[in-house]
Amino acid sequence: MKQTSKARNNQFYRLTENAPSGIFETDPKGHCTYTNKALQKLLGLTLEQTLGQGYATYFHPKDKVAILKYWNRCIAKKQVFSYTFRMKFPNNHQLQLHVNAHPIFDSRNKLIAYVGCVEDISELNKIQSQLIVNQQRYELALKGSSAGVWDWNIKSNSVYYSTKFTDLLGYDNLAFGNNWATLLEQLHPEDVGEFEFQLQQHLDDPFVSFNVECRLFSQKHHELWFQIVGEAIRDKHGIPFRMVGSILDITDKKQSQIVIWQQANFDSLTQLPNRNMFADRLKQEIIKSKRNCDKFALFFIDLDHFKEVNDTLGHDAGDLLLIEASERIKLILRESDTVSRIGGDEFTVILSQIQDNQSIDLVAQKIIQTLELPFYIGNESVFVSASIGITLFPEHTDKMDELLKFSDQAMYQSKNRGRKQFNYFTEQLRLDAEKNHSLMQELRLAIIEQDFEVLYQPIINLSNNKVFKAEALLRWHHAELGMINPADFIPLAESSGIIESIGNWVFTTAAKQVKLWQDEFDPLFQISVNKSPVQFQASNNTVDALWSKTVKELNLHYGICIEITEGLLLEDCPETKEKLSNFQEQGIEISLDDFGTGYASLSYLTKFDINFLKIDQAFVRDLEFSPQNQALCEAIIVMAHKLGLQVIAEGVETQAQMQLLKNAHCDFIQGFLISKPISAKKFTQQLKRSTPFLNR
Repeated sequence: MKQTSKARNNQFYRLTENAPSGIFETDPKGHCTYTNKALQKLLGLTLEQTLGQGYATYFHPKDKVAILKYWNRCIAKKQVFSYTFRMKFPNNHQLQLHVNAHPIFDSRNKLIAYVGCVEDISELNKIQSQLIVNQQRYELALKGSSAGVWDWNIKSNSVYYSTKFTDLLGYDNLAFGNNWATLLEQLHPEDVGEFEFQLQQHLDDPFVSFNVECRLFSQKHHELWFQIVGEAIRDKHGIPFRMVGSILDITDKKQSQIVIWQQANFDSLTQLPNRNMFADRLKQEIIKSKRNCDKFALFFIDLDHFKEVNDTLGHDAGDLLLIEASERIKLILRESDTVSRIGGDEFTVILSQIQDNQSIDLVAQKIIQTLELPFYIGNESVFVSASIGITLFPEHTDKMDELLKFSDQAMYQSKNRGRKQFNYFTEQLRLDAEKNHSLMQELRLAIIEQDFEVLYQPIINLSNNKVFKAEALLRWHHAELGMINPADFIPLAESSGIIESIGNWVFTTAAKQVKLWQDEFDPLFQISVNKSPVQFQASNNTVDALWSKTVKELNLHYGICIEITEGLLLEDCPETKEKLSNFQEQGIEISLDDFGTGYASLSYLTKFDINFLKIDQAFVRDLEFSPQNQALCEAIIVMAHKLGLQVIAEGVETQAQMQLLKNAHCDFIQGFLISKPISAKKFTQQLKRSTPFLNR
């Protein structure tokens, strides 16, 4: 027996056909007139096997008599059939079902049908009654659904809202009413436009689905998120006359999505847009400025000395400073501007719709001024400053990646010029950056092709004018550019991590050389090797292990001195102190280079194992003509001797400088007066002479 055309077109059957629960309908005598796909699948029966008959054939033998008696009694009394029983099929597959069937009456109270819902209670967690039916049948069949149901009569504008629908919004049916305008009134104002647009699209075009996520206000005015799905029922001309659908609370899902979106686009510490959101804002600003022929500025802001705050007061204090810094920057800007934290202590600002550079300068200066004011963290007054780089759109570039890159380059220009200032991007900065990038690539090749050379500059003992030691100095012989100054390539090597490979090669070369000179000339001869703070602070210990291995293999009990900078001592790090002590135990001495120009204090000199202080050549250069420099050198020498340290003065170029240092009881000197840095071969030749290094 096939379902009639009338049945297929009836809205009840259209909507229940795709319901996940099993639904059926019988005539007043109990013969099946309709089963949906879910019930057919649940029972494992075809459509033909379910229509026109009861299910007595498949009732479990032990339940069959009781079921039929109860069913016939319900039909006779026009009562609800609610029963739990078992069904057994030819393949011995069994199901335990619970059936709820409700009598349906016509306008004369005549029983015309039973409509029911079948639940597989052996797998209750997989069963949900989600049905959309007409007013009486909807309420009966969708009683257990988690979704609310609505049925809109478009012509009369009246709506049936199921009990579940109104429950989701905290209303009862009577309070909510039955008008379409009632639903629209609950919509969030920001969502009304999209809701009505999608609705009209669906009503106009049956191939456009209506599935919208929007916010509705509950009776207590709570803002809730819902997914509203509906389908229009059309006449033979395709004109919609009814629309039925469901509403599902997705507030929890939306809140989770909002949290995920927030985490992906905003900095969790300062709540500012992060790098991801900044990129999107910058992209939109470029599009807007191109359309309106506007100009905007991009600031790259880096906090000066922020690392010292973290190292001395801890990361919690650093976090509080970043939060306060972000608030200060925001107070300076307009609502149309954007400030972002793109990482660490780095911030960016998009200054939109600017008219002239004077206004940009004013904002940049205000940011610098407000950030140099003290930060009060706990009982501490903390001071930082800001270095700012500025790129202009479209004057400097109209490309998104270049805007950020150029402002970053301009920021480093501010750093290099003394910090606490702002600089605009210039073409020269771009050329310098390209040069550095090219040098970086060639620097990597130079390691492979061994284009480096170690030169040695002698250090003289002033007490006897004998060569006491030498400093190993790295040189790079570039095929096209010639000799490249270490000041030009060492920072590149440090920033790229290549410094470890270079430093290891220099150390090994110097260690082998000092061993040769000890064996040939003096067992107490020593070579000083500069060690980059970046290399010294490497998190792994492979560098130190390699150096220690080299010393042991060469049997060097003495002969190597490592030169470090004052900045390394500033951190007062236990790991640094331990590394220095380990070097001392291996017979490697420590020299503090460029003393007087950095941050070191007397307390650091007593905490760390140091053998030598090197007076920076800035103090030696004007020694003959500057009483202040003479006083400083004398004070450094006296202090060092009191602490048991020996003193080396570098950059000595005249006899007068040497004599003044000798009168001040300086221990050693080096400089062009003695010799410029020379190759190991020439150095050896000089050592073989009876009076070596006669530049003086």
